[in-house]
Parts: sequence; structure tokens; C-alpha cells
Amino acid sequence: MSNSNELSENSPISEAEQREKVAASLLDKLDARQDQVISDLDGLNDQIEDLIDSWRRGSSVDELELTEDDTAADTEEQADAA
Repeated sequence: MSNSNELSENSPISEAEQREKVAASLLDKLDARQDQVISDLDGLNDQIEDLIDSWRRGSSVDELELTEDDTAADTEEQADAA
């Protein structure tokens, strides 16, 4: 009788079922990890968009300051040339 139990445990069908259980478990873990990674990426994307928005607002102010400085420098150069 023990031989028939050993045969059934080592049968191709039994081995396939064991592999299927392991594969299903790994797929569940992979799905959970994928969901976590997607959530993390969404959070990072939001942070990047916020950073870009703040950079654009900051750049607009900086560009205005540079334009004013460039205009002042040009005016001084024109005065020196005259």
C-alpha cells in the first residue's frame, strides 16, 4: 500500500498540481508586488508633477528677474558705448 501512496505522490498529475499551487502562490505575490509598485509610481508621478509645477512657477519668476537684469546690463553697455 505504501508503494501506491508513493506512486500517487510522485505521479505526473500530482507533481503538476503541486507546481500549479506554487505557481499560483507566486502569481499572487507578484500581483500584490505589482500593485504596490504601481501605487509607488503613481505617488512618485504626483510628486514629479508637483515639482515641475513649482519649478515652472519659480522659473517664471527667475526668467522675469533675468530679463530685467539683462535689460539693465544692456542699458549700461549702451551708456558705456555712448
